[in-house]
Formats: sequence, C-alpha cells, structure tokens
Amino acid sequence: MTSRINARSMMVAGALLAFTVAGCSDKEQGHAEPKNPAGGLSSTAPTDSVPPTAIGPTLEPCELLSTDELAQVGEFSSRYEEQGGARSCHWQNSMKSGGDGFTFAVSVRDAQSVDVMNDNGAGVESIEINERPGTVSKNAAHGSCTVALKLDDISRVDISVPRTEQDDACEIAEVIAGMVEPNLPAVP
Repeated sequence: MTSRINARSMMVAGALLAFTVAGCSDKEQGHAEPKNPAGGLSSTAPTDSVPPTAIGPTLEPCELLSTDELAQVGEFSSRYEEQGGARSCHWQNSMKSGGDGFTFAVSVRDAQSVDVMNDNGAGVESIEINERPGTVSKNAAHGSCTVALKLDDISRVDISVPRTEQDDACEIAEVIAGMVEPNLPAVP
C-alpha cells in the first residue's frame, strides 16, 4: 500500500509539473461563470452578507478541475454538494480501473477569507501556491489537511484531502491546489 501512495503522490506531482509547463503556452485561459452562491467547508463564519463584487459566487467548484486534467493521475468522478455553507465538488478516483478510491474536495467559500481559516489542531500556516496567497491547516488527530487559496479579501477556495496512509495529506492538497490555482481569476 505504501508504494501505491508514493506512486499516487509522484503521479499527482508529475501532473502538476505538466500543467505548470502547459500554463506557459500562448493559449488563453478562461474562468468559470456563476450559477449558485453559498459558502464553504472548514469554517463556520456567516455567508449571508456577500458583497456583489465578491469573486467566490462567480465560481463553480466542479469547474475548477476537469476529468481531463485529472486523467493523468487516474479516472475521477465528481459530485456537487452544498453543505455547511459550502459549495463543494467531491472527487473520487474510480476503483474500476485499478484506482484506490482516493478522494478530495474543492470548495468555494463566498464569504470566508484565508484569514479566518479554522485551526484544525496543528495550527494555520501561511503559504503561496503559484504566487497566490493561501493558508494550510492540518488536522493532526485525523491526518487530514485543507489548503485555502485567496480569491479576494472576503472569499477563498479550499482543497481538502482526508487522511492518507502516509500522513502526506498536506503534500497532496498542495499539489491539487497547484492544479486548481491556474483556473482561478487573478487576486484583485
């Protein structure tokens, strides 16, 4: 099982490198359009006072990654869900094609900035993903990890990875965040 986790981490890291190199092409990148506003997964801050200029409501979480982007690391299916004030896309690696059932979530938080990310037990650290400000919070008791990427001063995107066998949830969350980040609008 250890080799499967290491292989998955290497494949995800390889895919991230491929996307980073592809990001240097002359092709134009687009951004998701709004459908339905709500909130996010790792905080309980209120989401009912979202200014009309907020970036969060303009994004659909399931459009921030595609099955084509993930195809290099496995066959993934997605499921949209609104829960706890979050608009989330849950991704799962199919076991049909030899996948291991690995899951993660990409969530848009319309009214919660990276500055109010919950401490899940191991502190909240500031990070940068592709020069975008963010934070990371690890749940030491459960081995899970959430990386938050700044959209603007009041909204963010969370990438959450549940417990992994090798305690590398934050490493994997950061790699996935690196895949999501080029699909986000510039920070104002």
